[in-house]
Amino acid sequence: MRKLLDAFKGELTDFVEQRNDLLMLITCTENEAPITLKLLQDVEQENGTDVFLLFADDFVAPGPYVDVAIERLREQHQLADDWLAEQDREPLPPLPEALDDQNLSPVRRLGMAMMYARSLLPRDGDHRLIWAMMPQHIHDRDAYLDLLSTFIPQRGLQPGMQGLRLIFREESDTEAFRPELAGGPRVRTRSLVLNQAVIQQALQEEAEDESQPDEQRMQALLSVALFDYAHQRNSAALEKLKILLGYYQHTENTHMQAFVINTAGDVYQRDNQPSRAQHCYECAVPLTIESKDPVGFHTAVKNLADLAFAQQDYALAEQHYNSAQQIAARMLDPEAKIRDLERRGLSQEHQGAYQCAVISWEEAATLARSIGLPPLLHSNLEHLQRGYRKLGQTDQLAAANEELQHLATPVSIEEQAA
Repeated sequence: MRKLLDAFKGELTDFVEQRNDLLMLITCTENEAPITLKLLQDVEQENGTDVFLLFADDFVAPGPYVDVAIERLREQHQLADDWLAEQDREPLPPLPEALDDQNLSPVRRLGMAMMYARSLLPRDGDHRLIWAMMPQHIHDRDAYLDLLSTFIPQRGLQPGMQGLRLIFREESDTEAFRPELAGGPRVRTRSLVLNQAVIQQALQEEAEDESQPDEQRMQALLSVALFDYAHQRNSAALEKLKILLGYYQHTENTHMQAFVINTAGDVYQRDNQPSRAQHCYECAVPLTIESKDPVGFHTAVKNLADLAFAQQDYALAEQHYNSAQQIAARMLDPEAKIRDLERRGLSQEHQGAYQCAVISWEEAATLARSIGLPPLLHSNLEHLQRGYRKLGQTDQLAAANEELQHLATPVSIEEQAA
């Protein structure tokens, strides 16, 4: 995975340093757009001579989009002026007034903004301006591409374009959607594809690359194991988890040992091997304690509870859920505590201990009510309805019914303000 991202970052660096192309189209999905922006930021940090202006605002329409870009430029201008003042140096030339002239087309105003920023670069040395527009969401693609296409140098590089690099994020199918754009002069197109198959293949290659540090290879192998688990390739996942356990035992990393063993328990449980799953969860518990990992501790105990509940050993499930809710309280995780209390109540209900079950659900409902978690409050109130009916507590049942009805009724703005 790292090699894949490093290769793409290398292409960004190459585009910045080359002299032939003016514009780079980065084609990717909305989910991959933030990653491309982060890679550009990494290139900026490693570059000591050039100026990067990165714009990540969504595109809705040309006018508002350019308005926001100019406002971002104005903010950067002010920051630069503040720094120059601290250094007792002359301020930058002011932004051209025409940038705010709504009678000019958005294309012209954006071009003027680029040329102004380009004019601020030092004349000595090989300095470049990298202007990157990386909207995650493009709501009007045709309008966006029309704007973008105006910056393709159909007649070659013009004066002022030297030292300028334009980078635009686009959707994944540009070459099919607008072939004249992707194949335009002085334009290079690069795709960042990070779908599931590509990521898994990259991680597999990284795990097998013996030139990489062992820790990095094991992290990649763990990611591949989790992919296997997610796609129910249980045998493949367990094979990798055994390798990982051996490595983390060798490095005495108890935190990762616990994580790997707990994950193996999940695989065994889904593979209908409850005794092996229970053994894994029980082995994970002391490791989480040794590594002082409360989240892992809670996960292992809750897994033991869920396993006991699935096997209809409700007395054991009750004990484990009770321990889990205590751990959740120490973790300051109220949502986890509510869920553990709810499951403790269900375990008690299955044993016919309705009085105890009602106490569990009332505690869960009180906590859900106090921190504002309506879905969890709703489910516990429904449990309480059953408990109150069984115990003949009519007043409490009426109150639960009324609260449930209130939860199901949308609250008006006027009621919220009252």
